[in-house]
Amino acid sequence: MIRAEAIPAKVAISFLAVAALCHAKRFHAEGVVLRVDPAERTVVISHRAIPGYMDAMAMPFRAANARELANLRPGETVTFDLVVSGKLSRVERIKAAKRDTIEDDGEKISITLPAEKLPLGAQVPDFQLMDQAGETVSLSAFKGKVVAVNFIYTRCPLPEVCPRLSAHFAQVQRRFGDLMGKDVVLLSVTLDPQYDTTATLAAYAKIWRAEHSGWKFLSGSEEEIGRVARAFGMVYWPEEGLVAHTSETGVIGRRGQLSALVSGSRFTAAQIGDLIAAELEDIR
Repeated sequence: MIRAEAIPAKVAISFLAVAALCHAKRFHAEGVVLRVDPAERTVVISHRAIPGYMDAMAMPFRAANARELANLRPGETVTFDLVVSGKLSRVERIKAAKRDTIEDDGEKISITLPAEKLPLGAQVPDFQLMDQAGETVSLSAFKGKVVAVNFIYTRCPLPEVCPRLSAHFAQVQRRFGDLMGKDVVLLSVTLDPQYDTTATLAAYAKIWRAEHSGWKFLSGSEEEIGRVARAFGMVYWPEEGLVAHTSETGVIGRRGQLSALVSGSRFTAAQIGDLIAAELEDIR
């Protein structure tokens, strides 16, 4: 038997480190990036529930490798491994979802993103559209507020796309309560302006119990809608009487900058709410 005192200190420490690694627990997780600080090697992620470990919440994590954070941006959907060893934890194998593909009947299709798509941090150009009450709405009127923008159409037949996006906004509206219209504004822009008249959007808004001051359903000319949609990286086209489209949900900061962009519709209402909350807390 080898006596403990005979083991050199450095070797003993190595044994302990190896033992800790052997007992480390690894959890695979998915979430939406809220903030990134490569210099501090940290990332804040609003993650889904991690079975066997923790509920869904927004948490800061330390990355095992700072290089994995270099190209992450707020709003990106990521998968990652959470490794917990004793009182320490880290995230690794961080992988962002691709933005240039969509799924159609389980098949991945490559798409070309619009050249007009804004980079994060850019000022969002002003636009004017008509809301469900027949009033002209200008983005510039919401300067000083946090604005979330999504793109839907009322005839959308897929429950996991437009209805889910609207349901998420309905939950966001409830979450922020008295802040709606005052500090937070939701804008849902139709991709089907010929069908989605003011009256149609008003009826749709009632389904979701949208409060007019804080959640506006917008329509307008195809040219203006196209300009707005392309700025957020949307791709859409007519198909068999309906509209095939990608999904992008943007968060615009108080100074009018594009702060986050979430692709797809698989994110949760809590995650888009966390992005809005993070922007509300930004006092820069």
